[in-house]
Amino acid sequence: MNFYKDDAGMPLVNAMLRYKYENVYPLHTPGHKGGRGMERLLRQELGGGAAMDVSLMSELDDIHEPVSYIKEAQALAAQTYGSDACFWAVNGTSQAIHAMLMTALQPGERLLLPRNAHRSVAGGLILGGIEAVYLQPEFNAAFGLQMQVTPEAVERALVKDKEIKAVLLTTPNYYGVAARTAEIAAVCHAHGAVLLVDEAHGPHLGFSDLLPPSALQSGADACAQSTHKILGAMTQCSMLHVQGERLDLQRAADVMSVLTTTSPNYLLMASLDAARTQVQAYGRQMAETAVAAAQKLRRLCAAHAGLRVLEEADCGG
Repeated sequence: MNFYKDDAGMPLVNAMLRYKYENVYPLHTPGHKGGRGMERLLRQELGGGAAMDVSLMSELDDIHEPVSYIKEAQALAAQTYGSDACFWAVNGTSQAIHAMLMTALQPGERLLLPRNAHRSVAGGLILGGIEAVYLQPEFNAAFGLQMQVTPEAVERALVKDKEIKAVLLTTPNYYGVAARTAEIAAVCHAHGAVLLVDEAHGPHLGFSDLLPPSALQSGADACAQSTHKILGAMTQCSMLHVQGERLDLQRAADVMSVLTTTSPNYLLMASLDAARTQVQAYGRQMAETAVAAAQKLRRLCAAHAGLRVLEEADCGG
């Protein structure tokens, strides 16, 4: 039975629904046994979702060595975003960033990164034994906000330090400002460095010309996305995308496996499957609606509150 009729499909969601409606009495973890052993109020609020909180089992595939539903769903995500491989992260984009750094760099190698990088990057540096070389982003004094690092600054740093093996960008940053990623990718590759992107706030990019191009479209070698921050996945659901020949896909898979729990939550993975399906089918429409809402809010701010809001010209293009 296929519970979802859209051509995009949701392989893992459908597999979980089949298992649920087979009315299996679970002699396996989790201990709440499909909600039967759960505290009454929580069971009532979760409803049928508790029956879909299942454990790692062959019937539903294994995220550590996917061969069926998870493999198919991750391949669909890679196809949707244009990467060579997609790896689901059920411990947030922090896990994806740790894996991205440890895939690209060996212990003792150098990473060029902006001073305002997320705290998870510091964790990745520690876990991977990676040496940091810091770069200061541009600053907009009128708004008191940090903007982006520039291609010129990246090139100067790479010329100065020939030992830098990878560059990390945070784009869009926490104020919605995107970097000139394609230019920076060209600079990195010209100097033999790989480009890694913390795209936590950008899983919606690439689906409409009204928005900046995505990291992958701009030539990044890998990007980590928070599917839960912008799209419809549940909290702590993220994706790691890798493309091109500069990074080893098998190493990425191995590192992700090391960093992933052996008890991955299938509800989280199902929400990744569903969020990918939704953005694949409706991404352009969703982006257009969001941009229209933002433009309306800008007009209201200017007309009724006398507020000046950040414009493209304020962001260095």
